[in-house]
Order: sequence, then C-alpha cells, then structure tokens
Amino acid sequence: MRCSKLELQCVVDKSHKRTSRRSKLEELAAEVQTIRDAVSVAPRPQSQPQPLVDVPVPVPVPVELGPVRPVQLPSPHQSLGDSFLPAPGPLSNLYTRPRPYSISAETAVLTPSRSDVASSSHLAARPAEPRALGSRVFSGEDIYYYFEKYFEHFHPYLPIVRSRDPDVWYKRGPVLFWTIILTSCRRFARDSTVYQFLMDTLVPEIWQEVSQPPLRLPVINALLILAAWPATTIRFISDPSLIYAGIAMNSSFLTGLHTGHGSHSEFRSPFYQFDTTDEEATFTWAGCAILSHRVSSYMGCPSTNSPFNKTIDKLLDGSSMFPLPRYFSTHLETARFGNRVSKTMCASLEEAQGVSHHLVAQMEEEYSKVQSLLYPENSDQDNVILLSTLLEIQIYYFIPLPGYSGEILKRNVIKCYTTAEALINQAMRLHRQTAFIHYAPHFVFRTLLNAICVIMSVHLSSYTKGFQADTVDALVRDGIRAMRIGSVQDGDLHIRVTNMLEKYWDMRSHIAKVDTSDPLGVSMYTHRLGASLTFSCLRRWKRDVEQARDASTPIPPMREQPQGGEALRKF
Repeated sequence: MRCSKLELQCVVDKSHKRTSRRSKLEELAAEVQTIRDAVSVAPRPQSQPQPLVDVPVPVPVPVELGPVRPVQLPSPHQSLGDSFLPAPGPLSNLYTRPRPYSISAETAVLTPSRSDVASSSHLAARPAEPRALGSRVFSGEDIYYYFEKYFEHFHPYLPIVRSRDPDVWYKRGPVLFWTIILTSCRRFARDSTVYQFLMDTLVPEIWQEVSQPPLRLPVINALLILAAWPATTIRFISDPSLIYAGIAMNSSFLTGLHTGHGSHSEFRSPFYQFDTTDEEATFTWAGCAILSHRVSSYMGCPSTNSPFNKTIDKLLDGSSMFPLPRYFSTHLETARFGNRVSKTMCASLEEAQGVSHHLVAQMEEEYSKVQSLLYPENSDQDNVILLSTLLEIQIYYFIPLPGYSGEILKRNVIKCYTTAEALINQAMRLHRQTAFIHYAPHFVFRTLLNAICVIMSVHLSSYTKGFQADTVDALVRDGIRAMRIGSVQDGDLHIRVTNMLEKYWDMRSHIAKVDTSDPLGVSMYTHRLGASLTFSCLRRWKRDVEQARDASTPIPPMREQPQGGEALRKF
C-alpha cells in the first residue's frame, strides 16, 4: 500500500524476518554497552564530571487487601540537609553537571530528512545571525549560547524540536526561536533583565499567532515548551499551561500531525502549505500527549481529548520508524496509563462522591504489570516518572466513598505516604547527580507539591499515633527545599507556595490533629480528581495561616473613640 501511494514498484523480500520488541531491545542494549566501553577507554579531562551510573530504586507495589492490623508510619530516611548543593568553585557549577542521559544517545536516532537541518559540526563552524525582538538586539554569539544551553539542559526532558540551527527556526517560525531563548534564560541569562523582557514581549506574540489558525509546527512546539516551562508570573489556579497544551493538541488535529505524517493528503489545503517532516510530526504529537495528561492531572481537570492513538501505539511498541529516547518513551508510557486512570476515576466520581479503594487497588495492580514490561532496570530519572505516576494513582485513596472504614483508609494513605517519601528522596538524589530540579518541567514541581501535601496531611491527622515527629520534620523540610530549588525568580510560584507551607508547618503544634471520623481527614474536593487533596489542603492551610497571623497582630490603641457605626467601620 505504501509503494502504491508513492507510485513505486513493490518488491517483496521473502528472506525478511520481522523482529520483535525484545530483539530490538537486545540490539539496543548491545549498542549502548559498546558505546559505554568506548567512552570508558577514552581519557577524560579533570574538570569533566564522573559518568552517571543508573542505580535502580525499588518502586512500591500495591499490597493485596487482607485483615486490618494496627499500622505505624515508616521512618523516613535521614535528612539530606544541604548536601544537594556542591561546594562553591568553578568545577562544581550546577549547570555543568551531566544530563539525565547522554544526548549522543538521542543524536543517534535523529533522522533529519530536510536539507536545512544542520549538523553539529556545521553549527560550530557557522555562528548564528544576530536578531532583534522589539527594541532589544541579540548578537549571534548570544543566540548560539542560548540554543546550546537549551539543547544541553532542557531539550532532553521534551525532545520535540528536531533541528538545532537557530537560523532555521527563525525562518520557519520566530515564535519558537524566541521561546527557546526564553526557556534557556531561566537559568543562563547573560543579562538580569533579559528574561523579564522576553516574557513581556513574547507572550503577546504567542496570542497573536494563536489567533491565526491553522497553527504551524513552530507555533505548536512553542506552546508545548511554554506549557512545560511556564512563565514565573503564573498563579496556582490560573496556570495557562492547560490552555497552551489544549491549543497545541487541537491544532495538531487540525493539521493532521496526530497521524504521524507532516503532510497528510487528507489534511492538505491549497491555501496552506506545511513544511513539516514525519519525524517532527511524530515527536510533536508525543509531546502533546504527555503534556496534555500531565497538565490536566496537576490542574485536576478531566482530559477532553484522546491523544493516545495508533501513532502513540506504534512509538511504544517499537514499530515506528522514529525510535524514542528511553526517558521520553517511559514518560509517554506512564502518561498513557495515567490518562486511563484519570478517565476511570472521573467516571467514578461522576456517579458517587468518592472512589472505592478496590478500584484504586486494581489500578495499582495493573500499573505494576505495566512497569514490568518497560525495562528490566530503571535509571534514577525513570524512577522519578514511575513514582510520580504511582503517587497519581494512590492519591485517590484520599477521596473514599461515604461510609468508609477508618482502618482501611489508614493503611491505604500510609501506602501513599511511603510513595511520597520515596519520590522526594529520589528527586533529591537525582538532583545531586544531574541538577535535575533546575531544569525539570513544571509538572515535576507540582508532583513534589502533591507529595508534600500527602506527608503533611498524614502527619497532621490521627493516623500518626506513635509516630516520631523529628524524622517527619526532616522529610517535610527536604521536600520544601526540593520545590524551592526550582525557583527562577524572587516571588515566583515556587517561592510563594513553599513560604506558605513552611509557615503552616512551623505552626503545626498549635493545630489540632484531624480525627479519622472527621470529614476533614480526607479531601473535601471531588471534582478536582487526583489534585483534590492538594487544592483542599492548600486552601485550608492558607486560611489557617492568615487567621493565625491576624490573631497575633496587636491592635494599636485608639487615641479618640469614635461614635456609633463609625467606630465599627474603622475597626
């Protein structure tokens, strides 16, 4: 069928033998081992960091329900303290640490079919041209510097941009060109004012492009990058990432990118000519699927589209002609399962004001089977994604059906507590190795926030009888510190949320613990899906902090007592 569409003579090779996914994985493992052997022999300069070794970390698996027994919270690991920060010095710069995986592994799967996709050697020989945005001029050296930093530190987490040439992207779409520079300036701005200038200038340009459908590939990729690394001025509830991801997905449907073809015959138009390759369309659609689920998950909104179609299935079963990097493949697989969980729980919450713990346990069991089909050994960055999805499932234990058993709820939320503890420790361990939290997308911060809400909720309830408070204090402060590491500017969402959490945690001794029979022992929200616990806790804790602050503020003495209603109004 493919040859007939291309008007070519079809030749059948009878000696061809289809390869299974296992054989492909074995060949890939052998190739990776060969690369590791070659790298280990090559001499390394003294300033280069040591190679990152993947250490598998056990992921908590669901436990079958049995007779209810008294349980006790496990003791968290010893506090990491400030050991995640290196000693000051030029050789210990956080931004020169190794990436989560070698970018050369991804370079091997790049199959550029466009004549304008430049190689790394060509980029090194030809500097970028200077460009101007508004009243600001960026030299070619600065542009090349920002692009290099983006592809070194941010691109591995969302490898949807398939060309690294700045001039190519400026010609195809200036919006994506400036979005890449904006993202790079989160950590590597050469001027203290450039990041704020780009935010103020670029966001109106984005909305101007969105108002002119159908959107081209550079605009769609720019929206996805902004959804993964949003501006620092966002609020907790009014995060525009959900809108960005939705526009990107609907635009991909409109132009046929969901088919995995850059120019599908059924989506062509004589008025709009697209210069998108099949590889770009495939990776962009995979990015749409991941971000659509992750953003809707942490915002607590139902998924309105079905991004996990045949194109995604071909990517995950290895039959696609464009193989994915391992981290991206694991992320896509877990997002597909999480999307299924979200739809199932949304349907359950539509029928009742809660979720049965049997349904959550069933999802846990199915998820453990999915993990066993991924890779025999998972790296640290893989385990962060695996633990995040497991926490996304287990957090539904905090939305039980009316008339729930307190003992069963206690055991289930403690299981969720264990996952949250493992997630925080794993993220901090990975950050010490690769500065992971500095460059991770925004949904990693929201996942850490969910973990902190789980830990604090369990500790501040009556489930913590006989629990050692000093070990919990170290774990909570490690989690708050982990979220604060991702801060980009003073007063951004990371700082605002962590300041509120820290104030509430410091005044916990003045707050009565919630009893299991009290409705406040579980989430009061049900329409926020898996984010119900986080939204419920933050709203309640913020109110408690404001009430405590108002109660501790002394009322200044009045020199002259006003009369009647005027006195009440001034008070």
